[in-house]
Amino acid sequence: MTEQMDRVLGIIGYPISHSISPIFQQAALNYLGIEAKYLAWETPASNLSERINSLKESPVIGANVTVPHKQSVLPLLNDLSKTARAIGAVNTIVNDQGVLYGHNTDVYGFMKSLQIEADFHSNGKSALVLGAGGSAKAIVYGLLGDGIKKLVISNRTPSRAVQLKKELGNPENVLVAMPESTDMLHHHDLIVNCTTLGMKNGPGEDKSPISLQHISETSLVYDLVYNPQKTPLINQAMEIGAQAISGLTMLIYQGAEAFRLWTGINPPTDVMLQAAEKALKG
Repeated sequence: MTEQMDRVLGIIGYPISHSISPIFQQAALNYLGIEAKYLAWETPASNLSERINSLKESPVIGANVTVPHKQSVLPLLNDLSKTARAIGAVNTIVNDQGVLYGHNTDVYGFMKSLQIEADFHSNGKSALVLGAGGSAKAIVYGLLGDGIKKLVISNRTPSRAVQLKKELGNPENVLVAMPESTDMLHHHDLIVNCTTLGMKNGPGEDKSPISLQHISETSLVYDLVYNPQKTPLINQAMEIGAQAISGLTMLIYQGAEAFRLWTGINPPTDVMLQAAEKALKG
């Protein structure tokens, strides 16, 4: 067996059995005839340092990182991209001859999906971001970079939203919606769910992060949850005729950008999307 056939990629997280990244990334590798395996590496926090060190081995091209390790991997890497450093989270690692570089392709995946799926551009528009975790930070960072005029963060624990704004440099056009300020949830061009509400097998599987009264038929509703593809939030949006996007396209585009970083090759996103949709139906 040649060294080329030994090449390895993988995704690091805990738990990891729910991830469909191995399915659609392997589909892209196979389609392009790249002899490499993409694996699922279930890694509890106690084994994270050991796992990251193992990425320096020559057969390993790199890895994806998912919850709960996107922030805790930072000190274990040799260098970070500008975006990863600004957000404080890594979802893609590239091994360059034993030197590990951390990247964040979530921002790219989200913004690309917005443009391709909805032809949405942020200039002069307003957005409502639901949630204040790592995903929300990437989304807010991306929208600010794209020139959003006004952005409201709404979170169950307002102090986390305040902290997120602070970490982004306290931009004047970013506002925090307190529980009593429901008027701030109205009339936004874009609504993005960065919470896990609506996720299959999650504690809030049958719940939406926002009530129907806050959604306008002119709003673009974007749910980062991709399983199921039609969440309670997306069903609400469709009910009033608003445009809605599942988080699956963001997943594919962030994965495609990671693929480019590892291989230098543009992957077939249509093949990746088909494999992902098949896996979700499976």
